[in-house]
Amino acid sequence: MRAQREEHPGITFRSMLEAQWSVIFDALCLPWVFEPVTFDLPSGLYVPDFKIYPEVNDERTFWVEIKGPWPNAREFEVATEVNIYAQTPLVILTGDTPRQPNGGTAWWFDTDNDTWSMLRPEEALIRTIYRNTDNPPLSFGELWAMAVDEARHADLIKVGK
Repeated sequence: MRAQREEHPGITFRSMLEAQWSVIFDALCLPWVFEPVTFDLPSGLYVPDFKIYPEVNDERTFWVEIKGPWPNAREFEVATEVNIYAQTPLVILTGDTPRQPNGGTAWWFDTDNDTWSMLRPEEALIRTIYRNTDNPPLSFGELWAMAVDEARHADLIKVGK
């Protein structure tokens, strides 16, 4: 089911889940672009769902892939290639949007060990945004709880298959 948001009428998301995550990114004041680029990777062409850029031309720019079910082996392969070859982190957010602030599942790539770790979405985003910082925040605080709640109750417009 594709979806749109009144705040972004020119964007048709491929899923309701992508639209809900866009609400979270907006609530966290994280500027984003939907499907802005196609990577030509060793395993083939790949279009990540979101480019997040905390500040324009900032080294904290990263990619987000939204998956309903957990990623399969091919999806991990492609995401790994983005992390390695594009040298820009990619985070995978899986399952439904979190039902509570400490819920949800994300996959974060550790570039030091070339391994994936399963984390809470908030933690994965913080590790990615503040990856070059000695003292990253432990949480987004109440802003995260508000963002999750807003996404769960967002008025999204269904636009068909």
